[in-house]
Amino acid sequence: MSARFLMIALDGADGVLLDRWSADGTLPNLAALRARGGATRLRAPQGITDDALWASFQYSAGLGEHGRYHFRQRLDSGEMDMAYLGETDRESFWEAFSGQGFRVAILDVPKCGLPRPINGIHLVDWLVHGRYFGEPKSYPETLAGEIVARFGPAPPSRCDYEGPRLSDKEVQEVISNLRTSIARKRAAGLHYLESGTWDLFVIGFKEAHCAGHHLWDLADPQHADHDAARAALLGNPIRTIFMDLDAAVGDLAAAAGPDAAIAVFSTTDMEPNATLAHLMPKVVYRLNACLGETLLARTLRRVMRRCRLTALPIPPCELLPYNENCAALRVSPQWGLFPDTPGYERRKARMLEQIESMLLELVDADTGQPVIFAIDRPAAQYTGKRSAALPDMLIRYSAGTFPGAVVSQRLGRIEAERPPVRPGNHASGGFLIFAGGALGVNAMEDLGPMAAKVLHVTTK
Repeated sequence: MSARFLMIALDGADGVLLDRWSADGTLPNLAALRARGGATRLRAPQGITDDALWASFQYSAGLGEHGRYHFRQRLDSGEMDMAYLGETDRESFWEAFSGQGFRVAILDVPKCGLPRPINGIHLVDWLVHGRYFGEPKSYPETLAGEIVARFGPAPPSRCDYEGPRLSDKEVQEVISNLRTSIARKRAAGLHYLESGTWDLFVIGFKEAHCAGHHLWDLADPQHADHDAARAALLGNPIRTIFMDLDAAVGDLAAAAGPDAAIAVFSTTDMEPNATLAHLMPKVVYRLNACLGETLLARTLRRVMRRCRLTALPIPPCELLPYNENCAALRVSPQWGLFPDTPGYERRKARMLEQIESMLLELVDADTGQPVIFAIDRPAAQYTGKRSAALPDMLIRYSAGTFPGAVVSQRLGRIEAERPPVRPGNHASGGFLIFAGGALGVNAMEDLGPMAAKVLHVTTK
């Protein structure tokens, strides 16, 4: 049948490549959409995770408003758990549309919580990167099983943080599985697009995300492990995946109908990976020692953690879950005893300056080069009712940084065995190609309001 507005998410597709290949004709369907409408770069905070970006998309809200920075973070209860569990009171933009009588279909938008009743269909975690659930979930509840039975389960995936460099045979297996995944998602998208008339139809493709993490050394000439001859021998895998995605976009756009407004977007750019994740627990231990944490406090905290207690003492620096190319810290002066005590914020600011100073002194023990690219303070930098949930410090590593040891005068020498890591990781960016209705779109949180304008949805 048709859709009034078709949104296609190319999760993790490098915006630079999308821009180049949709302009030079390598991706003819995206080039045609671009010629009908236009294209624009998207912006995102440096170091932001895809979990945060997808929360911005779902809730049409900035980082400080929605407060999600990782899939696992501390909830209001004090427990560390899946972030979506603390978001049950929030409404996605498509739920708001549904509540006004618009018919919506949402297929595999990443990083969603459990689907709730809507005027239409909602599928999560079938073919996505970074599942929140062990199996696909849906509304209506029977939809997930029907999709898997009709179109097939998710092919095998290598999407882990750590893993050895892929052999040529393994690269070919990854490409084959990703191409299968695209074909299955395309078939499902066409089936449901043609099954009725939709006001909003949103479909997500994960494959560029997975390819960027695991095959980026074959795409980026600036990558330390880039081998142009090997990339050519393997058929330039990233381009192959992008071309399959482009073909799927063309088929879906045709099925949506000639009058449909269409938006195709990516979330981030990609760059050579970097990590100090293997060193950061020891770095934080040394920081806490320099900030005056006692052995007694550390021992007491370990005992209380074993007893599953979340009370004091909180360390001066707490390492939070984050991505491997950045580290996140929670900072608590007086070990978090009395946040309302006069002078608390002043002491916290002084501690943040002290920690930042010590971190920026760290250099690669072998090369003498700095390992920290920049340090941000999300909880202070972003405004919004949930900004306090964000990390106090976000430590961004220089691209390609991967030392076995770091050293500084105050923290000393810190070393650990280097684990294997993915060749590529996210960089700030993203891209939007549109045919109708993209005015004023600069970031992921602007896409929901754009849909509201296209569909003439009444907003609060």
